[in-house]
Amino acid sequence: MPNKKMSFPGESRYENLLQHLPVGVYRTTPSGRIIEANQALADILGFRTTNDLIRMDVTSLYVRKTARREHMARLAATLTDFGEFELRRRDGRVIWVRDYPRAVKDENGRVVYYDGILVDVSDRRRAQEALERSEQDYRRLFDHAHDAIIVFSVREEIILDVNNRACELYGFNQREMLGMPMTAISKNVARGKARIRKTLAEDGCRNFESIHYRKDGTEMLMDINASPVVYKGQPAILSINRDITRRRQMEETIKEMATRDPLTGLPNRTLLNDRLVQALASAKRRSQKVTLLYMDLDGFKDVNDTLGHEAGDELLKAVAARLTGLLRESDTVARLGGDEFLILLPDAGGVREAGRIAAKIRSALERPFQIGGRVTKISASVGIAIYPRDGRKARALMKHADTAMYAVKKSRGTRS
Repeated sequence: MPNKKMSFPGESRYENLLQHLPVGVYRTTPSGRIIEANQALADILGFRTTNDLIRMDVTSLYVRKTARREHMARLAATLTDFGEFELRRRDGRVIWVRDYPRAVKDENGRVVYYDGILVDVSDRRRAQEALERSEQDYRRLFDHAHDAIIVFSVREEIILDVNNRACELYGFNQREMLGMPMTAISKNVARGKARIRKTLAEDGCRNFESIHYRKDGTEMLMDINASPVVYKGQPAILSINRDITRRRQMEETIKEMATRDPLTGLPNRTLLNDRLVQALASAKRRSQKVTLLYMDLDGFKDVNDTLGHEAGDELLKAVAARLTGLLRESDTVARLGGDEFLILLPDAGGVREAGRIAAKIRSALERPFQIGGRVTKISASVGIAIYPRDGRKARALMKHADTAMYAVKKSRGTRS
């Protein structure tokens, strides 16, 4: 049977979001070939379209060739390794970028590709370098920098100087901000003080994230670069702040879309597998059982054939809602695709308890559904796998539950 790419509602929305993000999004092979990219990445690197990027070797963009090798080595070991690098655009101009990558490995632990977000931080890097060169350049750049800049005293932790962008971002005028304690704009004061101490102890630039307040009380997630300086003869901290609230929300949206079924909102196979692996590790430490139920709807194809695919989608969403309402908060209901679902029950009982829950699920799904203004009836075939009896690894448990489900379906003479 030929392989067909399954299409889910929401894919065009996902692609549209990626193409309109204000940051570069990419996927590369371990060798450095770009296999996916959005238009923002093409713009950052000076290319006209994303097609110009596909299959090119990103290693050729690095000003310092060893930087990528070192970056990849750390990334393979830690899975994430945020860093800043100099890249040469297509037009020859050198820019600084901040890379937020993630290494994706297969079940054998080999890296299959890298996903990431790339941000042009040339303005901030140029600002920092200019501040170090001279006071004159510092003042000019300070006042016109794109990022908010705050200078505050080490001893009293009060604001000594701010630029125009800081006033715009925080909602205060310069007179209001000068002399203001940093505690007035920082949410976690204790953590902020600890970071100040660490910045001073290391005598270098520290990058971290913190939550700050606007004048109206609105919270902002800030990306902060802090460095010790001497300001008018007294020790101070130079803080370059950027509001990354929207970017973080977009990152979370991308992450959510990558691990959720777009139709039902349930976890997909990837997220279910992550939770199953965690549940098995916990069960092994505590000598507990884990139950995995593989469920397939009986009669779903008839709904699609008689009422249409929109009715089928409506039914799948109703089934997802009914299943979610049956189970504990610690349980996971995932949709694998089509009319197949997996249900993970960590810290569950043995065979008898698993059978009771499977019967409860079947009974719940046999109650009629109102779909498209019509009463619709279906049933479900449920296969059961229990750790450690039926397998000690995620793949083995899934396979056993799948086999058990088809055995149940065959014994009942039902079909999807």
